[in-house]
Amino acid sequence: MRTKQRADKACGRRAVLAELGIGEAPEDSGGRSAGISRYSCRCPECADAQWDIQRLKYWLCGRLLAMGADEAEVDRRIGTLPVDIYYRIGDREYAIEVRSGPLDRAGAVEHTKRLREAGCESVLWLCQPGYWVAHLPALGIANFAPPACDYLIESGMLTSDGSALATPRPGPFELRDFLEGFLSGTIVWGYRDELTGGWGTVTDWTHHTHAQAMVIARQRQELVNQRTALALSRKSVRDKQKQIMKLTSRLERAELDTEEHADSLAEANRKLADHHRIDASLRVTIKGLQETISHWQLVTYCSMMLIVTFVAGAMVVR
Repeated sequence: MRTKQRADKACGRRAVLAELGIGEAPEDSGGRSAGISRYSCRCPECADAQWDIQRLKYWLCGRLLAMGADEAEVDRRIGTLPVDIYYRIGDREYAIEVRSGPLDRAGAVEHTKRLREAGCESVLWLCQPGYWVAHLPALGIANFAPPACDYLIESGMLTSDGSALATPRPGPFELRDFLEGFLSGTIVWGYRDELTGGWGTVTDWTHHTHAQAMVIARQRQELVNQRTALALSRKSVRDKQKQIMKLTSRLERAELDTEEHADSLAEANRKLADHHRIDASLRVTIKGLQETISHWQLVTYCSMMLIVTFVAGAMVVR
């Protein structure tokens, strides 16, 4: 019973796709397709996925027209570039790209750049949640087949509730509410840091930018304080360098004076050694002279005694 209901549902979706002109081309008598198929295969899963994507596209077109867009079409071209959803508000053209699988960030950035060069004001990406959502003006939608078209945004929305800076919204957000704010200009995309961004209300971005301005002002004041401290440190270092240079010059002069005193002391030591040698030689000479004088005195005493003896003998003989 469930298999029959599933088959009837798939047949009904393919019939609707065929009425919209986006289904498969009819087959010829040989069982081959008479035209080029829009799908890579004919399995029910691919047909269901294509049905969900096409339903989202036409739902978006209906919502855009209901919210004030002058024109909205599915599978339109901007210049030579195909887009999933094209809509126009006044003279400005916009695009929405829908991807049900992983998104190539580099390819999406390049495609967005080409569309803007072709005259597109902005490009909104609706894709599966992933790391790429924070690097593009994108929204992460986990379920592309919700009941009653109640599409919920799982990632990509930011809020400043409970914090000064914009942070990812903790809960899901209605896609229809986002479209209403997006078209009215109350929800815009912006960078929350140097690499990633997200969608938030103007009030949230006001709080975010105010908090960033406060942080920048505090960091600027800290930078001024650090520069002042650095200037004082540099002045102190320069003063210390001057003192070190003065002390170094004094030390060099002291070393020169020490060398001169050492040279003078060495010269005095040399002179003192010479005086010691002279003194020693004079002492030896004096000692020799003293011995010579002693010998001569002894000889003189002997001679005098001999003379006295001779005189005494002569007197006695007389």
